[in-house]
Amino acid sequence: MRNNAGHRYALKTSVTAIGLLLLMIAAGPRALTQQNQGSANDKELKLADLLKLPGKLLAEGKNTSPESQFKLVNYRVEELSLPRSMEVALRGQQVKVNKAWRVTLSGGPFPVRALPAVVWVDDRIVGLGIENERLSEITAITFDFSVIREGHTISLSYGEDKEGRVNLTEKLNLSRKGGTQ
Repeated sequence: MRNNAGHRYALKTSVTAIGLLLLMIAAGPRALTQQNQGSANDKELKLADLLKLPGKLLAEGKNTSPESQFKLVNYRVEELSLPRSMEVALRGQQVKVNKAWRVTLSGGPFPVRALPAVVWVDDRIVGLGIENERLSEITAITFDFSVIREGHTISLSYGEDKEGRVNLTEKLNLSRKGGTQ
């Protein structure tokens, strides 16, 4: 009887050890990938860095009256010169960039919702919006300048709901140029 109990214990221990070994083997490449991604991300600029970079003013809305349910007032478009080149996914391809564009909508106070704020130019998404501390501005960053088009409508939605967008009355006017802020 002792032999059978000993064999069962040894079998259970072996099965457990094999299971743990398989789990470690399966998790190993994933853990290595995450570790490599982490070290690559250390070299990348973070969104917070892009929000703080000084920008060259390309366009600025002149409206002063709040509009719509979000009390949108105006917009600002700035060109950002990146401190170092970055590789980003753009239109399905990995490309090296050294510029970004920051689109900021002013108004509010903007509500904080479960769905992210989305900034649009006509039917193209500029990016997900980040609210400032006072909830008076929402800023989106893009690496694709082709999204920012003269004379087109800038709008805001929560989630990617095209029908739920709120438009600024004032159109994007790139001829209103400014200097470095």
